[in-house]
Amino acid sequence: MTTRPTEDDLLAVFTKADLGNDERLDLMEFTLVLEHLGLSWTRAETQDRFEKADANLDGFISYAEYRAILEDQGWA
Repeated sequence: MTTRPTEDDLLAVFTKADLGNDERLDLMEFTLVLEHLGLSWTRAETQDRFEKADANLDGFISYAEYRAILEDQGWA
């Protein structure tokens, strides 16, 4: 995705990457989101941002946490 995604785009990407259909992303699913959005982060950067985004420390990224990290990066 080369342009700034809309809210619908962000939700669609999140939903598509949510392979477990549990309304949360694990690290692998989060990586899929980044690839789809065209964000080029190293593994270390991805891990770091995943951990920072996981505000409640449950090991997963909720949609709200996902939106927050993308806003922090200027993508939402």
